[in-house]
Amino acid sequence: MFHKVVTNLRVDEVDWLQIKAEAAELGMSINEYINSIIKKASVRAELALEKQSPKKPYSIWNLPELAKIKDEPMELSEQDKIIYGQ
Repeated sequence: MFHKVVTNLRVDEVDWLQIKAEAAELGMSINEYINSIIKKASVRAELALEKQSPKKPYSIWNLPELAKIKDEPMELSEQDKIIYGQ
């Protein structure tokens, strides 16, 4: 079983209403709908079903190279600072 991460998602209101309507049409929660979109997009990218962007040369086939990328912590956004009091 995978560990779930809870995060904030910021979208324009008009986009939110569109997402909400599409999820309702499919009988899904917004959470289920967004997760399904993410999974579909990830699979398409990994299987090279989309045109490859020169800015994103990563794929499952070069995992050793991906492992060398150093993660750097990101700073909180201004909204997060307000929400979390930092």
